[in-house]
Amino acid sequence: MTSSGQFVEQLYRRIVSRIALWVLILDAATIVITSVTLLFSANVFVAVITGIALVSAAGCGLTLLLRQRPLWQMILPFVISIVGAESVIAIWLPELLLATLPFLSVAILLTSLLRQRSFTVSVLVLCIVFAFVVVIIGQTEADSRIPLQLLQFLRISSISALFIALWAFLDRILAAQMQALQIADQRAEEAEAARNTAETARQEIERRALEQQRLLELVAVLELPVLTIDERILLVPLVGHLDSRRAEALRQRVLKMVAERRAHAVIIDVTGITIIDTAVARALIDTATAIRLLGARTLISGIGPAVAQTLVHLNIGLEEIVTAPNPEAALRIARATVGV
Repeated sequence: MTSSGQFVEQLYRRIVSRIALWVLILDAATIVITSVTLLFSANVFVAVITGIALVSAAGCGLTLLLRQRPLWQMILPFVISIVGAESVIAIWLPELLLATLPFLSVAILLTSLLRQRSFTVSVLVLCIVFAFVVVIIGQTEADSRIPLQLLQFLRISSISALFIALWAFLDRILAAQMQALQIADQRAEEAEAARNTAETARQEIERRALEQQRLLELVAVLELPVLTIDERILLVPLVGHLDSRRAEALRQRVLKMVAERRAHAVIIDVTGITIIDTAVARALIDTATAIRLLGARTLISGIGPAVAQTLVHLNIGLEEIVTAPNPEAALRIARATVGV
């Protein structure tokens, strides 16, 4: 992506190239016409005009050749050729001054492209002083030493070159403005596309987050299933390793189900658990206590030797907890208890 500074410099290079090309074309036409005039009239001043056109053409051509060099190096030959041509005209052809002096404005325009305000103001002051001096000391048209027709052509071509230079400058400025607007529109479209892409990505992330949350909830349900056996009896089969996290999740889930179903008995089957530590055993006892506070009884089935030893080491009374060897026996006890 081109930076703004690079874009502006490329614009300035195109402006200078366009002006130099048109001036070179006019210089070529002047050289052809003055050369033809020299064939019919050995006028030294016509030869001077040819030399001025050659110098100007050389400056323009050198500017075009230096398009890849730094901007000031590209502009310098063109400005030197303009000032040099004006100086020669002031000395040898003062009758062309009024037609060619305005061309100094091109030099001012070109130096302004360097974006050095103090330098541009200095060039402007020098051009004004130069124009003032040469106009004061210049000759009149009556003293013209150039054929009238050629003089008229030179004046017209000088004014045309000035108009073309100004037109090329303004044309490139307007074209740059349109291009800047197009770039701004393109950037706005790119920003809108990026916003839409970000919005789509956000929606996709939210969808995946919801899906992940649903999966986590499903895993939680499968990890700690709470089954409804009868209208007032719940069965909680535990399988695998029961750690503190699962024990806490078990307590929350069971208490929620007891409150929602208004259960009278909860069977916690620990047949699938072979090892249980003291903290988890304490959590099971606390869960049973919380269930009792909700008005339900707790039955634990499938207690193995290791689990039984852990519960004994806790030295906690299990009077409020009914135990059974297996879930079937616990279910019979629960039904007898609740009268189902």
